[in-house]
This record gives sequence, C-alpha cells and structure tokens, in this order.
Amino acid sequence: MNKGLTMVIGMSIAYGASFLGLILAWISYRKHQKKATKEESRS
Repeated sequence: MNKGLTMVIGMSIAYGASFLGLILAWISYRKHQKKATKEESRS
C-alpha cells in the first residue's frame, strides 16, 4: 500500500506542475497577444 500511495502522490505533484506550466504559458501568450495587437493598431 505504501508504494501505491507514493505513486499517487508523485503523479499528483506531476499533474499539478504540468497544470501550473500550462497556466503560465497561457498568461505569457495573452501578454504577447495584447502587445502584438497594440503594435498593429499603431501602424
């Protein structure tokens, strides 16, 4: 049982890190998207 519990905890940490990376990538994408649209409207 201890080995299974360790595996579940490890998978949960990996899932959480993956989800955090996805959120950070999305935030970065949105910032760059807004900056690009502002530069296009100036031209």
